[in-house]
Amino acid sequence: MRIFLACGSYLLQLMVWVAVLRLWVTSRSRIKHERRNFGSAVFSDHYELRHFLTQGIVLGLGLSVVNVLVGFSLPLLWIVVYEILAVITLIILPTTVLPLTLIVVSSLVVYFGGPYIKDLPSLAPTGLSWGNGGLDQVLPQNYLWLAAVFFLILGHWVSHYGGRFTAPRIYAKQRGKRIAGYPWREFLVLPMVTLVPGDWFASHWAFWPLLTIHGHSFAILVVPLLVGLRFTVFRQVPQAVYQTLAKKMVWLAVVGMAFFGWSIYRGQDLPILLVLLLVGYAIILWRAKRYDEHQQFWYSQVDDGVRVLAIRPRTPAVKLDLAAGDIILECNHRPVDSETSFYEALLINPTYCHLKVRNMAGQLKVTETAIYSGAPHEIGIVLFRDQEG
Repeated sequence: MRIFLACGSYLLQLMVWVAVLRLWVTSRSRIKHERRNFGSAVFSDHYELRHFLTQGIVLGLGLSVVNVLVGFSLPLLWIVVYEILAVITLIILPTTVLPLTLIVVSSLVVYFGGPYIKDLPSLAPTGLSWGNGGLDQVLPQNYLWLAAVFFLILGHWVSHYGGRFTAPRIYAKQRGKRIAGYPWREFLVLPMVTLVPGDWFASHWAFWPLLTIHGHSFAILVVPLLVGLRFTVFRQVPQAVYQTLAKKMVWLAVVGMAFFGWSIYRGQDLPILLVLLLVGYAIILWRAKRYDEHQQFWYSQVDDGVRVLAIRPRTPAVKLDLAAGDIILECNHRPVDSETSFYEALLINPTYCHLKVRNMAGQLKVTETAIYSGAPHEIGIVLFRDQEG
């Protein structure tokens, strides 16, 4: 029962509700943008919030089990600094979530500034400790453990969800043609069980769970951990890009674990190792962006057909074996070169759709499926809309 009450404290933290509000605003903005540009939303549900509630909790539970087994702890000062910075970031920089930067900056603030601010105010009368370093408190190496775990979770999440929800966004014109990109702006907030030095919680609330390790008391606290990625694909298959990024995140997790082991023997290198992880992360994202920029392909409008930008789920188009980037050359044996001509061709046979398509590799294929009788606009293929005037 005590564990459930402690877990309930997670819902009382401001950062959690700011993150929920930020995700709702982001999801609502995406849906409105898709309706304005494509007539209806590619994904009409708020999948960002669904992932937040499902994947966030599942990954958080897994991380919490590992943390309890290894006795992972964080100083209260780190938790306070981290949550303050996270709330500010979510409010002021709504489209730029910097989760790893928050971990590194919070760790450096506590590492260098902890000795100056840990006693302001003093928590000695309460029995609680800011817990900034020291053998009797929290080992600074735990910050590297947290960074390594962050990369491992991010790699797992990107591998399983990267590119699965490819909602296009229209960007500036390229050589007179509109182009589409595929942004990913999702983030999760994981409920992470951690140990906090001191017995203040248990002394004030008898129900609070407490652990004693080597004679020192640690309260069990559920802390929100922000995990996310901001990236936009313009010239490649999004799922392939994210699979590559996921592998590199896992390698960064391995490097982080190696740094963790190194810092046990050379604790003075901790700040440098944290910065190196952050720099490595930035380099990986920068190189991925540069590689995307140097590809020849664009998700752009074409003159000889209509470009497929996305496929709406649970529509007849799912059975057509189409993918974003394909070019529909003919519909029901009639050449098409615009959204209007495509739907006019669909009306030739209002219950069936026959397409001739050229994929991103330049290969031709023929595909067909039944469609909703009398409602060809619900076939589920997302195209560039015809421009007025």
